[in-house]
Amino acid sequence: MEILLLLINILIFSGFGKYQVQKDGRYQDLMLTADKWTYDSSNDELPETFVYLRLSGQYLSACITVFLLFSTIFLQLLHLCGISISRITNMCYSFGAVPFTLFVFGLEMHYSTCPWLDEYFISYSMSDMSSQCAINGWALAGIFSLLSCGLFVSEGIITAFFGNSHATENKETIV
Repeated sequence: MEILLLLINILIFSGFGKYQVQKDGRYQDLMLTADKWTYDSSNDELPETFVYLRLSGQYLSACITVFLLFSTIFLQLLHLCGISISRITNMCYSFGAVPFTLFVFGLEMHYSTCPWLDEYFISYSMSDMSSQCAINGWALAGIFSLLSCGLFVSEGIITAFFGNSHATENKETIV
């Protein structure tokens, strides 16, 4: 789980993709790292069609995935150190992470299609919308977050039905 969450974070923060330039049809590699999630006119690396680039949702998505990564590592370290965590805490964490990973999935799939290009073409009333853009790293991060959602669900089910029951074994029956 930790490796998958680490991979999701790497893909989100790298933002690797491709952009097809409108006029000559050639492809340009993109690296939309966190410093480029808001358009800056002084940045020469981004094309003019990225003027509506404001990815505030990416910051939220990154915060969620970083929190999930560190909290998962923390819970694993507690388990390795022999510190017992209640079954209900494990289940709440596992099932509680599901809506957040689904939210990350939705955001990453949305942003991977470069919706700011549509805003640019609509606001400038351009009839030629031949520019194409895809941020493949974010699409993969979305798919992997959906996979981590399934893993969180299965972890919660396993904890609920097959978790340690040693706490009930230590109780003595008084007759």
